[in-house]
Amino acid sequence: MFNFNKGESTMDKTILVVEVSKYNWGTTYTIKKHADNLDKASEYLVALKNLNDNDKITYELFNRFGQFEVDRIEKVKEVVDEVSF
Repeated sequence: MFNFNKGESTMDKTILVVEVSKYNWGTTYTIKKHADNLDKASEYLVALKNLNDNDKITYELFNRFGQFEVDRIEKVKEVVDEVSF
């Protein structure tokens, strides 16, 4: 998946919602959903966390760099510097 208009891969922006199950014999990771942006992924993450009643199962967000360490999710205004010619 490549966006020719912007010259970037859409896989670079894919965020995974991963179920982490901890057992006596080890830990398993299961991809529950993938999303194109943080808003969609965090919405699904919050829903899963609210419905979860098992203390051995947690849900985490991952992108291509690894696990997100997010305490609070909020939108950040993008600052664009203009260049005068």
